[in-house]
This record gives sequence, structure tokens and C-alpha cells, in this order.
Amino acid sequence: MSSTSVAKAASATVAKVTATIVGNAGAIFSTTFPHAPTATKAADASILDPSHPNPVKFDPSRLGVLSAGARSSELSPRASPFALPIASSRQSRAKELQGTSSNRANLPFYCQTDPIVLFIVQASLIVFLSRILAFGLGKLRQPKVISEVIAGILVGPTALGRIPHFTTSIFPAPSLPFLNLVATIGLVLFLFLVGLEVDFSVFRRNFRASASISLVGIAIPFALGAAISVGLYDKFVDESKVKFGTFLLFIGTANGITAFPVLARILTELNLLQDHVGVTVLAAGVGNDVVGWILLALAIALVNASSGIIVLYVILCAVGWILILWFVVRPALVWACRKTGANGDRGPGEGLVCAVVFLVLVSAWVTDRIGIHAICKFSRLLKAASSKTNCAIAIRPVGGFVVGLIVPTPIRASITEKIEDLVSVLFLPLYFALSGLKTDLGLLRDGSIWGWVICVCVVAFFGKFLSCGIVARFMGMNWRESGAVGSLMACKGLVELIVLNIGLSAGILNNQVFAIFVTMALVTTFATTPLTLVFYPLSYRLQRDSLNKGIPTISSDDLAPPSLGTFRPSSRYAVILQQFEHLPALFTFCKLVKAPLQFTKLSEKSEELPPAPQVTIDALRLVELTGHISAIVNASDSQETLVAADPLSQIFKTFARGNGINTTAALSIVSLEQYPSLVASHALEHSSDLVVVPWALKDQKDEAGVIAGFLPNPFEGIFRKNGVADTTSPQYAAFVRRVFAEASTDVGLFLDRGADSTTSISSGRTHLFFAFHGGADDRACLDFIVQLASRNPGITATIARIVPAPEATAEDLGTVKNSTSLSDDERPPLATLTVHAGAGAADTIYPTQHDLASETADAIALAVWFEPSATPRLPEIVDGLSRIEIVTVSTVQPLHMSVSRAEASAAAHDAPLVVVVGRGRRDAKTHTKELNDFLRSRIEDVKKSIANSSEVRRSLGDLAVAFVVAGVGSSVLVIQSKPPGSSKSRNA
Repeated sequence: MSSTSVAKAASATVAKVTATIVGNAGAIFSTTFPHAPTATKAADASILDPSHPNPVKFDPSRLGVLSAGARSSELSPRASPFALPIASSRQSRAKELQGTSSNRANLPFYCQTDPIVLFIVQASLIVFLSRILAFGLGKLRQPKVISEVIAGILVGPTALGRIPHFTTSIFPAPSLPFLNLVATIGLVLFLFLVGLEVDFSVFRRNFRASASISLVGIAIPFALGAAISVGLYDKFVDESKVKFGTFLLFIGTANGITAFPVLARILTELNLLQDHVGVTVLAAGVGNDVVGWILLALAIALVNASSGIIVLYVILCAVGWILILWFVVRPALVWACRKTGANGDRGPGEGLVCAVVFLVLVSAWVTDRIGIHAICKFSRLLKAASSKTNCAIAIRPVGGFVVGLIVPTPIRASITEKIEDLVSVLFLPLYFALSGLKTDLGLLRDGSIWGWVICVCVVAFFGKFLSCGIVARFMGMNWRESGAVGSLMACKGLVELIVLNIGLSAGILNNQVFAIFVTMALVTTFATTPLTLVFYPLSYRLQRDSLNKGIPTISSDDLAPPSLGTFRPSSRYAVILQQFEHLPALFTFCKLVKAPLQFTKLSEKSEELPPAPQVTIDALRLVELTGHISAIVNASDSQETLVAADPLSQIFKTFARGNGINTTAALSIVSLEQYPSLVASHALEHSSDLVVVPWALKDQKDEAGVIAGFLPNPFEGIFRKNGVADTTSPQYAAFVRRVFAEASTDVGLFLDRGADSTTSISSGRTHLFFAFHGGADDRACLDFIVQLASRNPGITATIARIVPAPEATAEDLGTVKNSTSLSDDERPPLATLTVHAGAGAADTIYPTQHDLASETADAIALAVWFEPSATPRLPEIVDGLSRIEIVTVSTVQPLHMSVSRAEASAAAHDAPLVVVVGRGRRDAKTHTKELNDFLRSRIEDVKKSIANSSEVRRSLGDLAVAFVVAGVGSSVLVIQSKPPGSSKSRNA
């Protein structure tokens, strides 16, 4: 006890004593003792007097002040002038330590005047939990919103809230206004982003089908929701608090709405944004979303209105504000974009973005004032409503959605990129956490309630599924496409949760009904992706596209050896565009397959050499879908718009057409996991003879800064190997391996050294080197070299047929370094190389037996081109073969001899050297042991190259790894032949 002051008020017959006690913790105890019979006995009165009951008790309503029947005037420091200095100094400290009604020890982080510490704890817990769940549910191809909603439910009374003191410590009631403020601002910005996603041009392009699906898809579910609202109202709702008409309108709206943002993400994840089913669903979702928000605004206006005139006032003011935004603000934004040049590549500047964000907040304030979502305003006018209304939402999100609709299209993606990460990473999980704190699934505690849960889920799903699916069937879609439309339109997701929270805050829903509909939203959203894949799988889409586009299937005749008289060079190639650094490799490839102008003119003068078939390159531009709203906005554009706006595609098309090559371009925005399958389908769609995947070869360099050089990191060895940082090579190698595995055509990996090469291929003259070891891949290389030589008169080639020998031959002496002579102690350990577990591709290799059938096929392939034949060859083939030199080399070390011969060929020719090599992972002889010896002998070169990664070594193959490490040639072309027969091998 630090201080006690006593004030006495005496009359002729009575005495009254008031005691004020200030404790060490800063709490103030104040009490008035009963009147004593006489003034003299008042001095004996004590707080510890056993004759009196303890008058000190806790009053929760006074936020930490303890009183026993004293009036507010008596609780003031003025009641005891002696206690005034001490009491005044303690009051601020007492307020800081207050927080719960039971125990301040449960608030280790909270301080009312400085709540940032507790906010950081809350946000960290929520974001961490949602990210962990997103990682697991992402494997099931579920949208991220599912994990955020479940994380919010887990931190509420359903799960973690049942732990003693968890809620009072982490989410105490005094801290919720701060959390609610941040979450509501995030909700305003998120619905602004949703408005940016809405593209009415998509709706107009598919008006007939999308309008029918949208209207029927909201009318029938609304009617079914209205029907089921009768039973819910009788079972769960207090008639004195909520009118039945308002409840019916809200349940019908919640039952008929479709979650447009989640729907767009699912369509993007399934690569359906460019599919006619996806386009139709997206357009129908636009109409459904707008109508749903209008009905929601009407429901909120009805629940807050005391009379019909207020409802009319709200609607007219809302329409007026929307007209102001459309006819006044929107033209002003268009003018500002044109004036500042925001429509171009530079995008909107800081001033324009600031104006748009400020407009979002102003619109939210205006819609709050006029009554859309105006829960607090009219509840103050209605005493009945004040008891049932929770004014938890401080800034109204509807205004943000309206502003998103009127932002000019050219700047939508740029503005989205600037704010979407903060909203999706922090704000939305906080909003769902607040929703989870209100959700107690424990209220669903008996069979009758779960019967209503099942009934609501069935009505919500089948109302959407059947109505939209049947309309789609009448619009000409087959049963698979109609089933996909119905499954996608049944998605509830994020918008449904927002609607439900609005209903709970407005007092339309109680906690039990809220929990029922939250469960329904989770179930319907979770079922969307699996059902869509069941009705509309990728295999069906590929087969349908193949039939519609007339893509030929692969037959055994296509795999037969080329006829001597009818063989024509391949003329159609598919190339992959991903990064700007890949352009030099693709430019080099274009120079190989198309003869330069001077050679073309010479060939046209000769009647012996008719012009070769026109070369066509079908470029596929791959853009990663990052999950950002801006990426989804871009992905929904047409192919022509996407390609025209992509600088990488335009640069390549310009170069190829400048060299006389017919070029087409397509752009796809998909996830990284879908890249290989998309490449394979693109090659099939265009009947490509060869798929070319570029790779820019760069030496790995240590990029440590100056500070890192003086202050070494003791943990650096965990993340870096031998001082060389692992870059994107392993991930890109995993992509290449999957392309090798999934493609049903020949695949060529073109590795280019770029500016580091000492010679240039721009002169038009190129020398090819190829070491023929045998196998299907080497036979494909042989055919490709003949094709290039017959097409391009500037190409010469050297083919070294490598024949294994049982012991060292004359060719081995003085030419090949005998690394096997090194002792095991002298050999550098291979453990110093980086080992990767295989980023996304199975660590398997093709069988390497080289049986009699393969050897026979090798002999036939060589005889077709280099043995005299009675069948006349085409003139261009004869001309091409005349520039190819073939030699046979017998050696005990085939890999070392191949590298040595390539180095000799590079020294003997002034033209740039391109090394052509078979991947050799199907039916070729293995070189694993010899490669290990080769890598040990050049361990320093290995550390500086991409071959430092085991994932890269598996992707390239043994021979290609040796050529890359040796640094032979300006480029290396690794070829894998198409799988035998009509079935593809899935091992890579």
C-alpha cells in the first residue's frame, strides 16, 4: 500500500468516512464506510475491520476502477484531496494496463496508447497460419481464399479460442477496433481491385450466353434461397429483431451470388481464361457479381430504414453518386491518363495513383453517408436497431468497388500491381481472422442443425449447378462443358464471406445462421476445382482442340526412316520465349534454319537447286501466372492483344520476318507447373517438326558485395556451394526435363554462349560438329544436320562416328587425356559439386542398353545418307551432303575423344562452331563413368559452369555436359527424338 487518504464529513450526530487507496499496480480503490453512531467511533472504522463486510469489489464497467456502491463523484480524486496528487499520477498508468475484465496478466502485449506490439503478434499469427494452410491446400489445387478462411476460423472460438486465455491474451476486446480498422481499409481496397477486374467488354462479346447464364443463375438460386429462408427464420431468428422480408432478401442474395474474384483465379489456374467455357463463365460472373451487389445494397438499406422514404432516399443517392462517378470522374481520369502519358508503357505516375486511391477512400465515405452499408447511421435513429447492430465496419467497401468499375482500362493492371500484394498478403487475412472470431462452429452442436447445414449446402450448390448447366446446354454446349459451367458458377468463396459478415454486422444474421452459411461457402468453394476437372479435364480439351483444328496424329509411318527420293527437310519449328536473355540463342537458330540472302540468291540462279520449303516458326511466349490480380486481368485479354503488348514477342517476330521466316506468336499466362504440358500441346497443335527450347549459357560468378568480402557469413555454405551462388539453372533444367518427358515431337535444347563467343554467326557461315555414338537421339541429330546443310548453303559439317575399342588405339595416343591413370587420392572429389533433388521432375533416366536392333538402325541411318544408292536423291540433298565430312574414329574413351575432335574442328574452321549432340538417355550407350572422370579432371571449369548442378547434368545428358564444361563451340544443340510409336515415354 503506497498511499491512503481519508476525508471526514461530520455532523452533529453522524460521521462519514471515504477511503481512497492507490495500489502499486496503479489501481485506485475507493469506498465509503457506513455511518458510525457517533463521530468519536468513526476513527475506529478500518478497511480491515472484521465487523464490516469487505466493501471492495471489481466493477468491469469502470475499466479497472474498483468501487463499492460509491457514486461517480465519490470515485473522483476530488473525493479525497489528500489522494489527488498520487491518484492523478496513477490514472494514465492504470488505463494503459487495462484490457480485460478478469485478469491483466492475460495481456502481456497490449497497451491502449501503443497497440502496435499486439497488432504485430496478431498479424504474424494470422498470416503465418494462412500461409501454412495455403501450402498444403495448394497441392489440392484449392484457391488461397480457402486457407485464409480456415485460418480465420481456427483462431476463433471454434479451435484456438478454446485454449484458456488464448482469446483474452491474443485477441482481447480492446484491441479489436485497431485490427478492425486495418482489415476494413484492406476490404475497401480489395473490393476496389475486384472492380478493376470487372471487364464489361468480355460481357458484351459473349452477351447472349453470358446474360442468359447470369440472369437464370441468380434468379433460380435466389428463389430457392428465399424458400429455405422460411425454415431458417422460424428455427433460428428472433422475429422481434429482424423482419422476415429483410431476412428473405438477404438469404436469397447470399444464395445467388457467385464469387467473381475466386472464379477468375480458378479459371486462370485451370488455364481456361482463353477457353470458350472460361470466357463464358467469366462474362456471366461479371453480370452476376454486379447484380448481387445491387441486391445486397438494397437489403442493407431495408434493414436500416425506418420507413419506405428512407429506402427511396438511399437508392436515389446511390444512383446519383454512381452517375457522378461515371459521367464526371471517369472522363476526368481518362483526360488525366492522356495528359500524363499513363496509357503508354510507363504507366500511371505517383500523382495519378495517389488521386485514384484518394478517390477510393472518398467514395467509401460517401457511400457510408448516403446509406449504402450505412449500418451505424440509421441504427442511431432506431432504438430497436441499436441493440442488434454492430458498428464494426468503419469505412464502407461498396464505394471502392464502384470506383474500380470506372477506372480507365489502360491503367488498371498497373494500379493493381502497385497495391495488390499488400492487400492480399496482410489485409485480407486480417479480415478473415475477424470473421473467424465471429464464427463458432461449436454452435452447430446437434443433428437438427447439421441437417440444416446439409440442406443449405445442397440448395446453394445444386441451385447454381443445375440452373447454369441447363442454360449452357440450351446455348449449344455439350454435357461436359455444361457441367463445367455449372460447377464454376456454384463457387461462393470470398464474396460470399464478405456478404455474410455484412449480414452479421447489420444484425440480419445471428451467430448460428452465420456459422451455417460459412460452412456452405467453404464446401461449395472447395468442390469447384475438383468437379470442374471431372467434367472438363485437360485430356478432353486437348483432344477436342486437336479434332477442331485438324491436328494429325502420330503414326508408325511418321517414324519410318526417310525415303531417299521423297525426303524433304523439316520446315516447321516451335520455339519457346521466356526471357530476353534467350533471344540471342533464338536468333542464332533462325540463322541456321534459313539461308542468308546472298546464299538464297545464288541457289535461285541454279536450276539444279529448287527453293527449299518455306520455314515457319510458331513462337510460344510463356508468362508466369503469379496469382496477382494484375496477372489475371492481363490473362483475360485476347491473344492478339496480349501478343501485341508483349515486347519480347514483337522483337522476335520482327527479327524472324526480317530474315524471311514466316512467324506466328501465341502468349499464355499460366503457372510454372503448366509450362511443359503447354509446350507439348503447342507443338502438337502446329504440327511442329522440332520444339526449340533456348538456354543462355553464363558462367556462374560470385556476386558477393564488398561488405560480404570483409565479413564472411558462417552459414553461407548452407545456401552456396564453393562460393558460387546457385541461380535459376536448376529450376530451368527441371522445366527442360519435363519438356523432354512430355513432348511427342523432337525436342532441341539450344544452349548459346552469347556475347562471350569469339566468332559471330551473322556472316551466314557456320560449321557443325557431331559425334555419332548411336541411338535414336543420335539418328535424329544426323537427319537434322542433313536438313540444315541441304537448306542452308552456308553450313558445313563434320561428323565423327565414334566406335568403342577394347583397348587404347592410335587415335587415343597423344590426343585424349587418360584420366584413369590418376589414383583415387589424386582425383578431386565429385562431392564438391552441387546436388539438387530434382525441382519438379522425377529423377529417372532412360534405359541405356544398346541392343542389336538399335545398332542395326544406326547402320541403316548412316547408309541412307553416306552410302551410294541406286535411288536418285533430291538436288538439295546432294548439295548438302557434299558439304558434310564424315570420319570414323575407334577409341577406348568415346567421351574424351568426342571433346577432343570438337576442339580440333573448332581450331580448323574460321566459321562459328555449333556442336550438335544427342541427349542419349533412351537407347544409347552410357558414358557415366567416363563423364565422372572427365569432370574430376576439370573440376574448376565445372564449378564455373551450369554443370555445377546435378539437375542440369541430368537434363543435358553425358555428352552435352562434357561439351559445356569444355567450352567447345559458340553454341550446343542437344536433341532428343520423338518417342517411338504413338505413346510417349514419361521418364526424363
